Amino acid sequence: MDNQRQGCGNKVLHNVAGGTIGVLEGNGGDLRIGLSEQSLRDSNGGLQHEPLRLSAFIEAPTEVMDRIIGNSTILGQLVDNRWLTIAQIAPDGSLLERRAQNRWVLMC
Repeated sequence: MDNQRQGCGNKVLHNVAGGTIGVLEGNGGDLRIGLSEQSLRDSNGGLQHEPLRLSAFIEAPTEVMDRIIGNSTILGQLVDNRWLTIAQIAPDGSLLERRAQNRWVLMC
């Protein structure tokens, strides 16, 4: 994606437009619908982190979370396509991240 034309540019001056449609820079300008360039890259152009939308840390059994995710098509797509990261806080304090097909892996 071309972040200057289709992205959000710098996120400092963002104004949300239409709730979930996109953002405007400052008090006017072109509607920008992509992720902010500032949140993705460092000063050398390298990725700072993998772009993610939301991480939820939940203290509940993995079987229950799998059942809830499996009962919702939209929630299942968000989790399976990694737009939403679900992490289980285990009783011993360890963290497990849910991946596609009900697969849980230990977080670093």
